[in-house]
Amino acid sequence: MRGGDDGSAIIRKWAALPEDPWAVCHGIRAMGRDFKLKDGRRAVDWVLETQLALVPANNLTVLAFPLQVEVHPNSFLKTLLEAGVPLDHTFTHQKRPRTLTDVVDGARALFRPAQVVGQANMLPWSIIAFSRTTSSLRPRWTNAWGEHVNLEAVVEHALRLMEEASFPLAKAMREDRPEPGRAPVHEFTCGGTHMLYALVTAAATGHASRDRAERIRQQTDLMVWRLHADLDVIERFYRERAAQPGAYWYEVDAKIKLLGHGEECLALGTRRNVVKLSDHQQRQRRTAVAALKRMIEDMEGRNLGEARDLDRELFRQIVGDTCHARHGLAFT
Repeated sequence: MRGGDDGSAIIRKWAALPEDPWAVCHGIRAMGRDFKLKDGRRAVDWVLETQLALVPANNLTVLAFPLQVEVHPNSFLKTLLEAGVPLDHTFTHQKRPRTLTDVVDGARALFRPAQVVGQANMLPWSIIAFSRTTSSLRPRWTNAWGEHVNLEAVVEHALRLMEEASFPLAKAMREDRPEPGRAPVHEFTCGGTHMLYALVTAAATGHASRDRAERIRQQTDLMVWRLHADLDVIERFYRERAAQPGAYWYEVDAKIKLLGHGEECLALGTRRNVVKLSDHQQRQRRTAVAALKRMIEDMEGRNLGEARDLDRELFRQIVGDTCHARHGLAFT
């Protein structure tokens, strides 16, 4: 991949600042476990040594990332796992030697299905983390409250949420008509792409029956369609707001969020043989990837500090979404 169109320059400049653990973790996702902070420290060890806490869990105290740090439950943990940090990776926390296994155990202890299975924006990252660390032959465990957890049931709940929220879009796709505006799935984090990525991860790691795997493939087909259908909606929306201050930055982030996260899902699905795209779908994907690279290259030629001065949260989203795009483009 030629330099300038994968977001690496933006990530190295803006995601390596230790004052923003969320951005640092996104940098690890995009660049891998050897990603470094601005001062040269290894980001993985900095996150583990400075951002974990001892969290109460019923009558226990477990090692975990506080929600106010990681924003979404288990998002930091799943990122470290996906970056290839082994479970026996050793680090020091509060002067005690620890391993990533301790963090996984803490996540298992804290996970309470009854509180999250109906919450679409609470599930994806936990599903990814647990799918990668739980055998499909032994998908059950008991949390700190003595409650039984069945990962297969959690995945099924997540898939049903995704299907119900995506129904208006699936109907439009089947009827070959334009997207009917916002659907419930657009209210999911990043338009439901995190949920789809979690479901594809579950299928890739053996946590999906044949029926469930086919339903996940149907959601992936819908994602391919959304790469152009959602993009049309975004362009129509911002065409009417082109004169507003900072319109370029808001529009480019919305597009990179869609195309970058979408490519992550498709890269994972095709590389892990969860889905097989038709010739037409492959052309649609190539068109979306080309558009994504053009947007990133254009953005890298601009001063991202303008977005930071305009809207700090928008700036963070641009950095995070660029990290997701780079991860999808460089997926191995």
